[in-house]
Formats: sequence, C-alpha cells, structure tokens
Amino acid sequence: MALVMTPRKEQILTALIEEYIRTGEPVGSKWLMDKMGNTVSSATIRNEMAELTVMGYLDQPHTSAGRVPTPQAFRLYIDKLMKKRRLSEAARREIDDRLERATDPDMLMEEASQILAEDTGCAAVTTTPQEQQMMVRRVEVMIVSPHVVAMMLMTGSGVLRSRVCRLPLAPTTEQLTTAVGLLNRCFVGRPLQAVTLPAIQNLLLQLGEDALVCAPLLTAFHELAQTCAEAEVRMKGQLNLLRNPDYHPEIARSLLGFLTEQNQLVRMLAGHDGGLRVVLGNESLQPELMGSSIIVTRYAPHNISGSIGLIGPLRMDYATAIAELEYITQSVERILAQLIEE
Repeated sequence: MALVMTPRKEQILTALIEEYIRTGEPVGSKWLMDKMGNTVSSATIRNEMAELTVMGYLDQPHTSAGRVPTPQAFRLYIDKLMKKRRLSEAARREIDDRLERATDPDMLMEEASQILAEDTGCAAVTTTPQEQQMMVRRVEVMIVSPHVVAMMLMTGSGVLRSRVCRLPLAPTTEQLTTAVGLLNRCFVGRPLQAVTLPAIQNLLLQLGEDALVCAPLLTAFHELAQTCAEAEVRMKGQLNLLRNPDYHPEIARSLLGFLTEQNQLVRMLAGHDGGLRVVLGNESLQPELMGSSIIVTRYAPHNISGSIGLIGPLRMDYATAIAELEYITQSVERILAQLIEE
C-alpha cells in the first residue's frame, strides 16, 4: 500500500522543519509530542516519522538521534506548508527610511543589498536596473587636469557611469564643448545599442582637425555605453556565509568562489523572469550550490527591471527571508520609479 501525505503528517513535518530551522539539531518524537500538546502518543509520532522517512521527507543522521528534513521536505514546506509572514510596521518603516536616502539607482541597490544581508544573515545579491531599450539620457565631461578628463554617461533609468580618459594633447574648452555637444545631439534619447564603432568613427570625421585630440574621449564614451548595457551585480554579506555553522569552510570557499563569477550570477538571476522563486541547491544543477538555497525575485518599475536575491544555507528561515525580500522589492520599485522621473 502506497504511503500518503496526511494532515497529521503535514503537521508533524511542519513542526519538525521549523524547529530544525531554529536549532539546527535533529528533532525527536518527544519534542514533537510536547509541541502537539500531548494529543498524539510518542509511538504514533515515531510511526509517522518512520513513514515520512520512507517517503523521502526525513533523514536520520544517527541511529539514536531524531530526524532532520531533506531537500524534498523543504520543497514541500516552501510550496505548501509554510505560513506567510508580514514584516512589522517598525521594520517596514526602518527599511523605507534607509532606502529613501538613496539619491541614485546605484546607491538604492547598494543599500537594499546591505539591508537584506544584515537582516537575514545571508548573502544578498542585486543587479543594476536594465531597460528593455536602455536609452542615453545625458553625456558630460569634467576636466581633471590639462591632459585628463572624466567622461560621464547617464542612462534613462538614472544609472550614472564615468571613466577617466587621458588625452595626448591638452584640449581647449571649446574643443570639449564641441565634442560633448556632438555626442549629445547624436545619441541622447537613443538606445545604447546605437553607440557603435562606425557611429563613433563618423563623429570623428565630423570633428575634423579636432579628432586627434578628442578621439580618446569618444572611445571612452563607446566603452561606457557597452558597460551600461550590461547588468552589474552588487553583493553584500559574503562573510555571513563563512560564519554560518551550516557551511564547512571548504564548502563556503567553493560557494564564495562561484559568487565571484559575475557572468554566471547574471545568467542565473536573469533566468527567473517574474515572481518570487526559491531554488534549492540540488535543483540548481550547480555543484557549488549544493546545501544552499537561492531566493530570487524581480523588480520592474516602468520599462526597466533587475533582480534581487538571497543566498544562504538550506536551513534558512524562509518565511522571514521571503517577507523581507518581498517588502524590499516593493520599496525598491517605488523609490526607483521616483528617481527615474526626477
């Protein structure tokens, strides 16, 4: 006869998982009997735990020890058994107060990552806002020294990038004004994809004899445009993983090594195209993520979007982490929309 998941098994499994999340220790039948108000005998609980073990939801590390939940149990808990939580008003106000100090999208995502890492004890990862058709909003230069200028490019989403550029000859103010005016006329309001090498070469022809002085400046502008078109990853709380007792030092180092691979992270986060998802390590097909979990969601005000995620051990307080992540995502969307409109 096939074993089935009954309401009593669900009750036992939920209590066991939540106690394991709290303590990290195997949970025994006596504790479960007390938790259930002695309404079920210890023998009955042991039988139910034995069946849950056969069903693949529990594991017994030692013969005389209690049980611990398997990844399969955590999946059932996250999808069905976990009660949704809501952050307190005080916690929500504190998050908003910190995020509203941000004056640009980069600062906003940096602070969002910091709050998540501090509050959850996990590593927090965000990607910079990316427009479906990222536009050039403004181009400026600033003289640093006679032969050095800083090129600045702002996108439609308010992201500002800069690059220091050394020029072979000291440019005059008039030459810089001409070059920047040309860049603004040709590219402001147009997508970053329009900033191609042929387009830059065409501008150099228009600059005539000033092209020799300004060529490095236009090359820097082209490189900035390519950089802006790529999502950048912000990460906070990596040391939380090293300090976590669930991670053996070698496993933590392997995980941290994976997290330094920005291209892999961007692809992994971009693969989740909407809504909040929890990916358990064994589901990720990444050896470095075995024993870990990733919670990821998207923020998408107007026509821009990016990802916000948490990376931590399988024994994560999912209800609290998800509540925190969902509220921070809502706040990021609201504040980012305000920054873009300014």
